[in-house]
Amino acid sequence: MKQTSYNLRNNIAIYGLLLCLFAIGFTLVASMDLDAKGHEKFKVAMLLPGSISDAGWNALAYEGLVAIEKELSAEISHAETRTPSDQEEQFRSYALDGYNLVFGHGYEFQDPAKAVASDFPETIFITSSGGTITDNISPVNFRVEEPAYLLGMMAGMMTKTNKLGVMGGQNIPSVNSTFMAFEGGAKSVNAEVEVSWVYVGNWEDIGKGKELALAQINEGVDFIFPNADAAGLGAYEAAEIFNKSETAKQDERLVYTFGANRDKSDISPTVIANAVITPNAFVRIAKIIKDGEFKSQVYTFNMLTDEAITLTYSPAWKDKIPEDVQKAVEEAKAKILAGELKVPQIDFTEKEEE
Repeated sequence: MKQTSYNLRNNIAIYGLLLCLFAIGFTLVASMDLDAKGHEKFKVAMLLPGSISDAGWNALAYEGLVAIEKELSAEISHAETRTPSDQEEQFRSYALDGYNLVFGHGYEFQDPAKAVASDFPETIFITSSGGTITDNISPVNFRVEEPAYLLGMMAGMMTKTNKLGVMGGQNIPSVNSTFMAFEGGAKSVNAEVEVSWVYVGNWEDIGKGKELALAQINEGVDFIFPNADAAGLGAYEAAEIFNKSETAKQDERLVYTFGANRDKSDISPTVIANAVITPNAFVRIAKIIKDGEFKSQVYTFNMLTDEAITLTYSPAWKDKIPEDVQKAVEEAKAKILAGELKVPQIDFTEKEEE
């Protein structure tokens, strides 16, 4: 009888101990799970239409992605996708991998994002340029038109031939809008100026960019503003070739260039100034999403948004640009920042909200 009573008490004690251990374990697991959820890595991916070695549109976006990694402690990834089917597939792949934010860096990423976004409501899709808006798709418009207008002023005041050139990768609204602003700036200070618009037809063909730029130069153009990613490198090469030629000496004419989207001062000695998208612009939109403050709307960055978009001078040329030109540019910049000067540009939001 005593042995039975002892066994009973012993079993009760063991069961009690197991119950306590189970409760403690459950509490620890729950705590660990909650702790893990509270410290999940913020994951940001970016789809690019070209190589990050283009010294332009794709390079600047990658610099923005790296800034997001550094400043927001994010896990990052990027992929080069050139066709709509590849873009849609990669959007889907990143969403399946649990990325919180996926950039589609270009106007052309709107439809691929739309094809995928409804299947992944927890992922935010941001397209650079455009007007497509759904519950989890928003465009972010990096408006370089304001500094492009200032570049146009510089060219309009400094040209000796009254002939300027712009070169686009493709004929799309975001590119044309910068050219509209550039031409507007030039004509605001020089009514006699003419602006030649040409397109490479793609973003990679440096040889074609060089050929088109040389044709513009042969027509008398002495300032070129390329917005053509890697293809635009051909314009800088063309300007350098001309400036070393006998024709340049005979005509007493040099050709100068500008940088679009990213500072190109280190690309060519012909670059005198740039219309720049800073990495800060990408960090700011990513922080909005990380902080849970995302709203489906158009996000716009320009010179008024803490100069996330800005004008930079080439260090080699800053002191060589005529004082009256720099003064006129600074006065116009002040008016832009004060909201007193509206720069001509295209409205990208022609697509209706979904």
